[in-house]
Amino acid sequence: MAQEDIQSLLAQKDTTKLSSFLKEQISDYKNSEMFKNYLDFVAKCPRYSSRNIRMLQKQKPNIGHVGTFTKWKEQGYHIKKGEHGYKILMPNFRNKYENGKPVLDEKGKKVQELKGFSIGTVFEDKQLVEYENLPKQVEYLNQDPNNTKDLFMALSEVSEVKIGLKPLEVDGFYSPQDKCIFINANLHGADLIHTLIHEVTHSKLHTKSEAIFGDKQYTLQELEAESTAYIVANNYDIDTSKYTIGYLNSWGLDKISNEELQGVMENIQKTARGLIEKIDLELEKRKNLEPKKSKLQTEIQEAKKEQKELLKKHEETQKKKPKKESKLDSFKNKFKGKGE
Repeated sequence: MAQEDIQSLLAQKDTTKLSSFLKEQISDYKNSEMFKNYLDFVAKCPRYSSRNIRMLQKQKPNIGHVGTFTKWKEQGYHIKKGEHGYKILMPNFRNKYENGKPVLDEKGKKVQELKGFSIGTVFEDKQLVEYENLPKQVEYLNQDPNNTKDLFMALSEVSEVKIGLKPLEVDGFYSPQDKCIFINANLHGADLIHTLIHEVTHSKLHTKSEAIFGDKQYTLQELEAESTAYIVANNYDIDTSKYTIGYLNSWGLDKISNEELQGVMENIQKTARGLIEKIDLELEKRKNLEPKKSKLQTEIQEAKKEQKELLKKHEETQKKKPKKESKLDSFKNKFKGKGE
């Protein structure tokens, strides 16, 4: 029924009715399997809003990676002939005016405001001519301790609070009072990264939390943190096998209101997107980072460079000077021709 409803609304191109429909259908995600599908899609396409993800999944529940025609083309891929795309809501912006003049930001650029939404089209990776030859996602950790270190260091830079490693009876926790994340020093690999993402999420979303273990607020916050950790870990192809349907059921998805569920889903998507974008930047920095030289090493390198330049100048000067005759050459030249 829902499938028919959304197709009918898409045909009408009524964005207001579409938004209302998606809000009404949010209860579908109280089903653990549906909720997990949502998280899986966010991991694949974190830049799409929660509403657009739900809209895409209404059109095709197991939809894969998506992109606009232009985005696929920019990456060198082509849409198969005759393929019909999937619809999303695209924001339309316009310049903001006050007293007939455009509003400017601190940098002198024109401020834009949301005008409304229109319906746009995206295509799934399976609709590409090159689908069979698309590069496979590489497992990021792959038992390589250096990769664990890089991800840990990237997350440490992304975190807005200090991170401490110490022996603990639990995997980790965030202390709002100390403004610090504490991680069990005995964790390693996927468990270490997953726990750190979980606690970084708490530190970003729940800084003023007064939740008590077992109450509704605590449950919602744990659902947000664990779901965000799942998405980010999944994005880097880190093992998430511990995140099961049974585990999801333990957080009482079916007991929260539609409004609470929508808020949780939006928080998860926005937080995961922000973390992934920042982690990517930090990983890129570490990839391009050259080993730092000590002051002595720098001075030695500069001295060698200076010595090389002086030697080069000396050689050039010697080439320009007329060549002096040796005593033997001079003696030979004096008697050259005699007796011939």
